[in-house]
Amino acid sequence: MKKGYEILLYGIISGCIIGGSFLGVYISGKEEGIFDWGLFLPMLAGALGGFSVFLLYAWWRQKRIGNVPDMDERTTVMMKNYFSSVLYFVLFGTGAILLILFALGVETIEIGILIIYMMILFMLIGIGTFIIKKI
Repeated sequence: MKKGYEILLYGIISGCIIGGSFLGVYISGKEEGIFDWGLFLPMLAGALGGFSVFLLYAWWRQKRIGNVPDMDERTTVMMKNYFSSVLYFVLFGTGAILLILFALGVETIEIGILIIYMMILFMLIGIGTFIIKKI
């Protein structure tokens, strides 16, 4: 039963990725009225390819290790503490950056810079998560 829920969950995630890709194509072509639906096949292949790679890795890990859990209680507590501290670091750090930019007279922030900032935050949080999980 658990395996069925896992497959359903990853199917929903893949569906959301495909839906988000379609939304991206729609939004990017909305102004000009040109929708590049030729991107459908790469979007579908990427989402389903990523899903299948994950399933193959999960199958290989199950066969190699068996039913050994990924985390114990100590790891769970360490990750909870890490995410709690990262939350405050990101909130206060972002607030401090915005206050500094306001003091410097910056009135607008380009969306591309915000995307890069969020990408760097997600990467750093992900790296920290992997480190905490391995400790």
